[in-house]
Amino acid sequence: MIPHTAGVDLAPVVINPSSLLHRLEVCVYIFMLLAASIAIFPFLLTAFYWSLLWLAFLLMVAAAIKTSLRAKKSQSVSFSVAQKIWHLQTSDSDLIVKPCNEIMVWSHLIILSVQETTSGRKHRLVALPDSMSSEDWRRLRVWLRMELRKNS
Repeated sequence: MIPHTAGVDLAPVVINPSSLLHRLEVCVYIFMLLAASIAIFPFLLTAFYWSLLWLAFLLMVAAAIKTSLRAKKSQSVSFSVAQKIWHLQTSDSDLIVKPCNEIMVWSHLIILSVQETTSGRKHRLVALPDSMSSEDWRRLRVWLRMELRKNS
């Protein structure tokens, strides 16, 4: 089945990793670490396993921050629709995709879930205003809102 839309084409929109999203993630991880430290502090000297628990949690938060850093350094993707076929172009390949799950279009956030037609692999594109140029941001939001209205 070829993915299709009922409307006009969308010229390629380049979506870069958002530095704002990365900073927000790091702040959440630091807050989690601080909250866990405050919660565990009274118990640290009562038994040896509380300090091991805190150390394990610290390592998990460090791994999550490292994963977030890797995602920040990931490549840009290009999303377009041509002749009613959705395309997702990465540095490696040009994929034909179709929308799956729910597409969220808010004033400062777009979450676009797509699925490859050949392999069935799913991708979630999260875009914030700093992920692309202001013209691309406006164009993508308008196009998605038009398509969502047509399909509902």
